[in-house]
Amino acid sequence: METHPYPQRDSPPTANPEPDSKSDPEQGSPLPEKPQPRYSIAAVSKLTGISCHTLRVWERRYGFPVPERSPSGHRRYDRIQVQLLCRLSDLNRSSRQPIGELISRLSAGILEPGEHAPPANGAVDEAVRAKLVCLLIAGKSEEAEREYAGFASRFDPLGLVNQVIHPALIEAGEGWFRKSYSVYEERLITVFLRQKLVALIATVRQANTQPVHSVITGTVQGDRHEGGVLIFNLVMELRGWRVHNLGVDLPVREYVSAVQSLRPSALALSFILSRNIKKRFQELQEIQTIPVFVGGRSIVNYQSMARTHGLIPLTGPIVKSVEQLQAGYDLWGHHHPPGQ
Repeated sequence: METHPYPQRDSPPTANPEPDSKSDPEQGSPLPEKPQPRYSIAAVSKLTGISCHTLRVWERRYGFPVPERSPSGHRRYDRIQVQLLCRLSDLNRSSRQPIGELISRLSAGILEPGEHAPPANGAVDEAVRAKLVCLLIAGKSEEAEREYAGFASRFDPLGLVNQVIHPALIEAGEGWFRKSYSVYEERLITVFLRQKLVALIATVRQANTQPVHSVITGTVQGDRHEGGVLIFNLVMELRGWRVHNLGVDLPVREYVSAVQSLRPSALALSFILSRNIKKRFQELQEIQTIPVFVGGRSIVNYQSMARTHGLIPLTGPIVKSVEQLQAGYDLWGHHHPPGQ
């Protein structure tokens, strides 16, 4: 566990506190405050779909990204670098241009118009989202409900996930890792958000009256991380798929039985932990009648192994991985016509 690179919430004020913002000595006007480097390399990998190894290679070879270091020497990235990495990842996938060239153009500020999407309308400011988190860890559930209701009135279900729920879940995990939050505080955040996700899924599922395909989802034995699976389930229902969620920490043999009984169109499992991952891949090879998709943070670093075992890796951020699944499902169907 790392030491916290930032002052704790309960830290007493220093004798000579720094001003809230720095000023330009020439103009006397405040300069923009630099974003805090709060994301670990694992969190950045999860948010961007870029493996930890690739991030280190880019840093060494191209000089980007440029993480800061915690007192214990671990990499820390701010939200602006995360946004730039997402842009680079999107451009690399869509244009197939060499990543070195894209980084050079990004650094020089000469990306062509239309090569990256403008900021989403009504995007939630990080400080506004932080208010919800602060209310939750303070146990102010009624105020947190009102704050969330304000978000819900502004966004559709997918917007709520992208702008509020997913970033707040990431912050909960990262805050615990930084020791900003105790275990119970992290739970106050995640339990609240999971409840909201379940409610959103129920609403969307009710409206999904004519599903086109079905998918079994969950995590394997030993993996109890549920947030990403729930977000995935929501997006799949929005895409017209019927989701059969088997929850977390389930042995592969149970998924094999479920596939035989329910006859879904596909199986999609999340791997946050990499413990015994090769063994799990070997067990999943028993399923031959439908495509088996594997996603989650660990898969970014085990794509080749997954393919070797006949599995289809989903490497992007959660919402984009649904697009990857649809494309992979269509391709699998092309190579496996019915009756063969």
